[in-house]
Amino acid sequence: MTERKGPETQQHPKYASWVSAIMSVLGARGLAAMAAFLGNFLVARHLGPEGFGRFYMLFTIMTIVAGLTGPAIDTCLVRFAARHIQPGKDRSAPYFKFMLYVKCFIFAATMLIAVLSARPLLEMYLSDTPSGAIPEHAVVLAFLGGAIVSMWGFAQSYYQAHQRFSRYAGYEFLSSAMRLALVIILIANDNKNFTVYLLAYVAAPFSMALLSWGRLPRRLFTSRTSLKVGGELFHFGKWVFLAAIFTTIAQRLDLLLLNWSPFEIPKNIIGRYSLAVSVALAGELVLLTFYSVLLPKASQMKEASQLRHFIGNFRIPSLLFCLALSLVIPFSGFLVRVALGAEFLGTEVYFNIMLMGLIVALACSPGVTALYALGRSSIVAGFEAARLVLTLGIGLWVVPRHGVWGMALTIAGVRAVISVAGYFAAYALIRRMSEAEIAAREREAAARRHEKEED
Repeated sequence: MTERKGPETQQHPKYASWVSAIMSVLGARGLAAMAAFLGNFLVARHLGPEGFGRFYMLFTIMTIVAGLTGPAIDTCLVRFAARHIQPGKDRSAPYFKFMLYVKCFIFAATMLIAVLSARPLLEMYLSDTPSGAIPEHAVVLAFLGGAIVSMWGFAQSYYQAHQRFSRYAGYEFLSSAMRLALVIILIANDNKNFTVYLLAYVAAPFSMALLSWGRLPRRLFTSRTSLKVGGELFHFGKWVFLAAIFTTIAQRLDLLLLNWSPFEIPKNIIGRYSLAVSVALAGELVLLTFYSVLLPKASQMKEASQLRHFIGNFRIPSLLFCLALSLVIPFSGFLVRVALGAEFLGTEVYFNIMLMGLIVALACSPGVTALYALGRSSIVAGFEAARLVLTLGIGLWVVPRHGVWGMALTIAGVRAVISVAGYFAAYALIRRMSEAEIAAREREAAARRHEKEED
């Protein structure tokens, strides 16, 4: 007998299907992470610590731009669109159309800022570079790459909101695979120009953006939208946008501080730290997978009991993934020595520190997802603001005294504290919701008894 599917099944998805979705996305993202790691590894080995450090600073600019212009919009879009998608009925097109206008405006503004800020950024973070070694167009290219990733996110939001996770993750894998192929071609030609490698890192998401946009239904572009839809998105999205700003800057604040000219951190040491950051991004994919899969599912839940079960159901899977990540730590030093050689020794120390902070964040991810699903993005924004302030304050004190490893400890420690705080905040909020729902049911029952007594 086949299982009947309907609105109830959609609102109360089976636990096994959730785990299956996570595993399928994680499998594709695991392959993407392997390809991305191998690409970064090859670039680092070919350019050396100093050259890779400069390349990764440009790539950091690209990721900051992508983080500031994409995730907040995509999160809002998925959150609202998922609520208007039911079996046989899809009323989400006006939300996609409005966000399309927003994305196009942000793309144009980003490129204007890129032209105006290229020279100041070069002077602030790459002032010790020989004259002409890093042209201004390299910074503009980094901004363009971030803007392209943001536009690609529009198509990814459609697949995420409709829970088409295989296609969602498939494009990510193709992007990483294409990037790796381009890197191999450049290395085979003994190219040591890190701007050209940055171009490869931009070309891959650009190709995926073209491919994924071509698969979107026409109704997303032809449907009507309204300012009412925009107001609804903005009311929720203003806090998500602030949270995204704080998160993006906090995640890359370590490289911004370490590359800041007054601190005079040796570029070869920054290069080792940059490689550790790039390797840690493979672990980030596990965390992002939880958010990508769980957010549209959690957004369809209305009651506190549902969300409580949602968090409880994913406590064990998240802890199992944490255990799997922790098994990497004992072997990191051996892998660095074998794969990269003596000039990159020390990278494993920074990586292990950052991985411990990531493990705590992963364990707490279901609670943070619940906060977004409840529409309490202001709470998330508050936590991310605290994370940014703490990271900046501690970082400014610790970098001149303890250098790179002190910055790594700061990033991991602050992240762990904020993640735990967010988890307990979600539980406290759900408990208050549950108490309010119980009180409401008691009032309804009392009202019905009173009506019966009067009859």
